[in-house]
Amino acid sequence: MNLSGNTILITGGSEGIGLALAKRLVIDNTVVVCARSEKNLAQAAESTPGLVTEVCDITDAAQRRRMVDRLHRDFPQLNIIVNNAGGKTPTNLKTGEGVEAALESDLALNFHAPVALTTSLLGHLQDRPDAAVVNVTTGLVYLSKVEQAFYCAAKAALHSYTQGLRWALKDTRVAIHEALLTVVDTNFHKGRLPSNVPAMSPDDAAQAILRGLRKGKSEIHIDKAALARWMSLFAPSRGLAIVNR
Repeated sequence: MNLSGNTILITGGSEGIGLALAKRLVIDNTVVVCARSEKNLAQAAESTPGLVTEVCDITDAAQRRRMVDRLHRDFPQLNIIVNNAGGKTPTNLKTGEGVEAALESDLALNFHAPVALTTSLLGHLQDRPDAAVVNVTTGLVYLSKVEQAFYCAAKAALHSYTQGLRWALKDTRVAIHEALLTVVDTNFHKGRLPSNVPAMSPDDAAQAILRGLRKGKSEIHIDKAALARWMSLFAPSRGLAIVNR
């Protein structure tokens, strides 16, 4: 995959892995990042010369449409989407605490929104050279973590959608990639990183994603994500025990 001379949209690009990707890609590409927080986007733009920002809650259909309209108008060369935005709602499946909220919010942000955004831009991408969709998921698509079960379920759905989309577009010029993350030290964890798994830095995670894309990998298993896949196949009970300890 050629990572220069592109026009790239990164969702959730104001901080964490999204911003780390943007900082590396903006050197040789036009990069647009979107996020909910105008303040965070302003800080991202200040720290990253050349970055284009767009305030957009991608779970809101009207905001999504406005952003897509702007992309068509101002960035007709857009050829790569990175669906990076994500979040989780803590739940207790045993008591039911948080389940209703997570069922709505986690599926909306981690599955419905990236599918809707991708669908709205697919026609455009199929007319662009070197087009690609990059969906950012997690090794937890293979082994569910109980207190974030709906996040895992949503990302597993996105994983399945990504496989289906790749097959559906196999005869087009649009490449479909998936980056399956390990634990990364970002605000996603809100200061509560798992003690049993060393966390990567956002920049290291971004570098790993870009290395995989340069090699043309359809599925980029980052660090422990590869182990999660292996354990789900050959030692699923042990894998679930490790993930949930």
